[in-house]
Amino acid sequence: MSIGQLKRQLLAALLSVCVAGIALGSSTYAWYVSNNKVEGTTSKIYATTNGFILQIASVEDGGAQHGGNEQSLSATNFGGKITPSSTNDIKDWFVCEGWDTHGNVLTYTKPSFKTGTDARAGEYSAGGEDHFAYIKSEFILYTMTQTGYADVFLDSTEGSPITVSIDNGKYASSTTIPDSMRIAITTQELEEDGITPKGTEELRVVYAPKQETGKGNDSTGKNGMTAIVADGTGGKLIDVTYPYIYATKYVDQNSKNWAVVKTTDGSYIYPTGQTEETSEAIAKGIGYNGIMARIYIWMEGTDADCVNNSAVEDEATYSVVVKFAGVTP
Repeated sequence: MSIGQLKRQLLAALLSVCVAGIALGSSTYAWYVSNNKVEGTTSKIYATTNGFILQIASVEDGGAQHGGNEQSLSATNFGGKITPSSTNDIKDWFVCEGWDTHGNVLTYTKPSFKTGTDARAGEYSAGGEDHFAYIKSEFILYTMTQTGYADVFLDSTEGSPITVSIDNGKYASSTTIPDSMRIAITTQELEEDGITPKGTEELRVVYAPKQETGKGNDSTGKNGMTAIVADGTGGKLIDVTYPYIYATKYVDQNSKNWAVVKTTDGSYIYPTGQTEETSEAIAKGIGYNGIMARIYIWMEGTDADCVNNSAVEDEATYSVVVKFAGVTP
């Protein structure tokens, strides 16, 4: 298939949406360290849009803001004392419960997340401290009125569509945090009001800033991308079943490409060697009422970089940026 044909397929892709935020505050990190002194932080999640097809809005701000063609919307997301956790589906989360004398994790437990009006997603108590198993942000992706529909891909025009950066590097004492981080994108349909979720939340893809080839400190030890799942006794280690991409590789383990690239004339094409048949959209056919998009950020406790000897004080803050591209189907 020629480049010209690809351009015609993805013509009128007019926008790249950025979702960014200081995701993690300072903390002490190890898979089974959950009671060390840590300091939380407030983070700013922002999205800037300047096109007329795809738009983004924070759920906290009331959902889709149908208005002019130029919008710049922001929402505040609060960081917390995030500690390592593990999940294979964004529904069941596990933290370490016990380990042997060699520092290998033997048992896991599901944290009891807080409930109530003041509770935040992923928040739980352990060791006399409040922690977060994950940070979650919610947004509405939608198209402007009378502009048709858009398919949503990751935008790799300016390098990686998902990046993790250190905002105040002089306070970073290790690479444990960014190297073991995971960023998941989920979608869920909305009612006609453009804000009320309906149906089932779907985990689309997970990004790891660094390729994972080693094994963490789970007692059963597995190389590669792993997670904990329920097994009737608390949890067991498995190879992940969700689609994942990493570093600058946007083709998952199932050979599906998740990214597009903008050309000099403003249209988007699939990366070299990829076609419509080999590519997977984050969401397809997004219209005026939009779709819920959630970003989950956590430190994967089974990652080889998230082990006991990495338990150090880290007072840096980190930013996560996710870039979406809206393209006409």
